[in-house]
Amino acid sequence: MRRDFFSVGSMVVGLWSLLTPAQAEQTASFVLPSGVAVEIVEDVFDRSLFEVEVSGSDAGYVLLINGQMPFGSDLSLPFSYVKHIRVTHRGKTYELDVSNMYNAWGNRHQSTEKYGVRYFGGKCVEDGDGRKYCRFRGLFSDAAGAYVAEWRIYNGVSQRTILSDNCDVMYFVSEHIDPEEISN
Repeated sequence: MRRDFFSVGSMVVGLWSLLTPAQAEQTASFVLPSGVAVEIVEDVFDRSLFEVEVSGSDAGYVLLINGQMPFGSDLSLPFSYVKHIRVTHRGKTYELDVSNMYNAWGNRHQSTEKYGVRYFGGKCVEDGDGRKYCRFRGLFSDAAGAYVAEWRIYNGVSQRTILSDNCDVMYFVSEHIDPEEISN
């Protein structure tokens, strides 16, 4: 077991990282306080399945994966990638966009009591016409390359609205993991 920290603005969040290089697919399943079930599936990063561009320097920093800047890899080759994030509310399951998300979850719990941090939040509401609107936020990290994501779902259409490693954005999401008010 390894203890790591990352700084988010003036806040330091301690993470008990139980991550070791992934050996096989890992699934984390939990239910949010709002009653939404969440399933996060990560798998081993197999470089042969991805197009990886590295810098020309001796260090060989990872610059792009599949033509995009990767989140969570901290300039090194990731050991895992997010294969799926699924959320289920009242029997309906939605797939969230997980492109460019690496070294995200591992086998950690959905929250840590010691530091009062919950890593995933959100909820769904229905309007008077039966259309569903949902918003979800997640804080992802293997402790080195922390980042956040936010998604919204409206009437069955899912869209990621945030994918960022900006400290100000991470601080906001960590302080507001559950959207206070959701509307279209």
